[in-house]
Amino acid sequence: MQTKEKIDKILDVINFSSDLLNQRGIKDARLNVELLMCHVLNCKRLELYLNFDKPLNLSEREAFKKLLVRRIANEPLQYILGETNFYGYKIKVDKRVLIPRQETEILVEEILKEFSKKQIHQINILEIGCGSGCITIALAGELKKLNKNFKILSIDISEGAITLAKENLDLNGLKDVNVKFSQESIFDLKSEIDGIDFLISNPPYISENEFNHLEKEVKNFEPKIALTDNEDGFKFYRSIFNMGKNLKKDSYIFCEISYNGRTEIEKILSLNGFSDYQFIKDLSGIERVLKVKL
Repeated sequence: MQTKEKIDKILDVINFSSDLLNQRGIKDARLNVELLMCHVLNCKRLELYLNFDKPLNLSEREAFKKLLVRRIANEPLQYILGETNFYGYKIKVDKRVLIPRQETEILVEEILKEFSKKQIHQINILEIGCGSGCITIALAGELKKLNKNFKILSIDISEGAITLAKENLDLNGLKDVNVKFSQESIFDLKSEIDGIDFLISNPPYISENEFNHLEKEVKNFEPKIALTDNEDGFKFYRSIFNMGKNLKKDSYIFCEISYNGRTEIEKILSLNGFSDYQFIKDLSGIERVLKVKL
């Protein structure tokens, strides 16, 4: 058995800790450990590689141990680090908000594609469920780069999410853009939707039954309110499409959807009179984004 002295060096600590995470079935164990180590040492991974033989001091070992214990307990890496990257933007995250997924970047990409086609002076966007603010921030940042005139209203029922979204807007140097985060519920919307060109959302689409079978990393740490509608997983879509009937002609609805949601969503679309829509697949071939044209 290795002694404490033998695992003081960075490489030894990384190897030992990676084995611990692997034994507990945590994916990408080595990467997780390296990122935790970089966080403790406030360095980049390349610097880590150049200093593998450097011993950690007592305070560094203790700080790393605390983070590792949290990861062993299945707390998501992003919450431990306090941030993640979404569409090239740094997004602060904690237990108040859902961790942005890479698949959601496809939603942003598809919305931006449609923006480029529309020759309008002003783009008005309503987002249902801002969470960390990642979607609105990515859109605002990209539209600002393109010198587009736009206005975004992003709502969420969670006060904590609204607070964090505003912090992320400032963090990405977008304090001066025309973005408003408002604490509102889609089921009791106070804001006007007249003039909206794009209604967008990544709503809670996990059914109550599916929620009970989620991985511990998700179920025990991410906010339930952002994951499930506590019903069949389609409650928000019903409200979004019902609201969408009041949008002006040639506007769009963009939503992220569940991997098995197409059949039920098509029924809801039909009930609301929508026939011009498209399901867009992610890189794994799973239908991930819905685009509806009015």
